[in-house]
Amino acid sequence: MPTRALPWKPPPAVDVEALPVGKWWDAVRAPAAIGERALKTLGDETGAVIQDNSGTLYWLIAVGSTTSWHLRGVRVLTELADERTYLGVPPVSWTTGPKAHWRVPLGPDRYLTHPWRLREALAEADRAEYGLMPEGRQLCYRCQLPTDEPIPVDVEIRGNGVGKTTYACPTHTPLYPTGQQPRALTSAAATEHEGRR
Repeated sequence: MPTRALPWKPPPAVDVEALPVGKWWDAVRAPAAIGERALKTLGDETGAVIQDNSGTLYWLIAVGSTTSWHLRGVRVLTELADERTYLGVPPVSWTTGPKAHWRVPLGPDRYLTHPWRLREALAEADRAEYGLMPEGRQLCYRCQLPTDEPIPVDVEIRGNGVGKTTYACPTHTPLYPTGQQPRALTSAAATEHEGRR
């Protein structure tokens, strides 16, 4: 595959190479569920996409085209003033997994993704996957810290139709025990009452 039209040289077909973000391109990282929906929405309008071994997707965008988006679990990777960021880039010949590979192959005709089309596709995927963003910050069930990116991990519906939603920060979302309700009562009195002392 000819790559002379690209402003940078992809790694040789030996291994993934850590390349600096912000030199030739910035990148947008999206978790698997959001990324898959966005990729489907973009269709032929997507540029090259890297998929890592955990299913996370990375789009290449023009340097400086955006710095941050307020979407749950989505990160814009760009060069920072006080530190360098790297992205693991697979050789162009790696187009299947399970290791890091080009989910959408890189080539002279398929390189960068338009940042605002990508943002629209990711925002639509965010709403479809997680629902509307709740107002204000929410506490993460695990770290008990407020998060600006609350992801609903559980909903408890009561007999009166009113429910309680449990939220997690993007870091702790994958750790939520599926099918198991988190403890709502954590005081010493509650522990004693439940016979777990």
